[in-house]
Amino acid sequence: MTSNEILHYLPEEVPDHLFTQSRLSRMGLTPTADPVAYVVYPEQKAKYKLFDINGTRQRKQQKGLSLVQKDAAIEQILAERRHEIEVRRIQFGAIL
Repeated sequence: MTSNEILHYLPEEVPDHLFTQSRLSRMGLTPTADPVAYVVYPEQKAKYKLFDINGTRQRKQQKGLSLVQKDAAIEQILAERRHEIEVRRIQFGAIL
C-alpha cells in the first residue's frame, strides 16, 4: 500500500478513534483534517468518510433551534456503533 491510498473498513472493523462527520457533529466536534479512511457498506454500495477524533475541534455554538443532538459523549456513540454492528450481524446472519 502506498502513502496515497486511503484505508477502507467494513463497519465491524472500524477502530474506536475513527468517526463519520455526522457522528462527530453529534459530539459537538468538527474535523480539522482530511478523512483518514472510509467505512464501506457493500450491501448498500455506499462508503462514508472517516475522520480521526484527534484531528477535531469543538464546534462554535450557534443560536437557534436544532433537532440534532450535539452533546453526545464518545461512549454513547461507541455504544450505538456496537448496537448497529450487532443488528447488522443478525440481519445478515452467516454472511458476515
